[in-house]
Amino acid sequence: MLSANAKVLRDGEVTTIPANELVPGDIVLLKSGDKVPADMRLIEATNLQVQEAMLTGESVPMSKRLKPAPPAASLGDRKCMTYSATSVVSGQGKGIVVGTGDSAEIGQINKMVNTVANVKNNLLYQLEILGRWLCLMVAVIAVISFLLALLYVRLDFKGAFESAVSIAVAIIPEGLPAVVTIVLAIGTTVMAKNNAIIRQLPAVETLGSLNVICS
Repeated sequence: MLSANAKVLRDGEVTTIPANELVPGDIVLLKSGDKVPADMRLIEATNLQVQEAMLTGESVPMSKRLKPAPPAASLGDRKCMTYSATSVVSGQGKGIVVGTGDSAEIGQINKMVNTVANVKNNLLYQLEILGRWLCLMVAVIAVISFLLALLYVRLDFKGAFESAVSIAVAIIPEGLPAVVTIVLAIGTTVMAKNNAIIRQLPAVETLGSLNVICS
């Protein structure tokens, strides 16, 4: 996705260097077919069009120009800028590097994605609550069974303990995870038939809770 090399103008000569060696202030040359190696402020642009769908969501290439954009302009309106990991569709250009690595827009997005906490959906939350109640119930029943076997039935300690463990194991619903997985898999199949591809099974339950999807 990121460019491996960049064509830069240093000491009056055009050279090709690894993109990770770029620093702010470098002058980079772009042409059709290139991957933009860093965030740059354009100083020359000839029929330059850049595909920025991964940043702006626009499906058509953006035509670039040298006129400065307002400070509060969105990424899609900054026609005088090109951004790392985007592609040059046509034309030629020259720009000054203003951001590399985590300082680039794609780097900022990557940092935000990495700092997002994993959120449990309603299904996983309810299963977790069910698991806690089952553990508590099994523990209580096991203790009661042990005491009854030891004090009422007059079994020895080993027999009472084995009896309590057997009852506890029998109560635990070992097939529950398999049943949940099968149900979610069936939901995924139904969604696929309706042209909706689900990557994570629990997302089926979340989508099933929605009434309106705004896009």
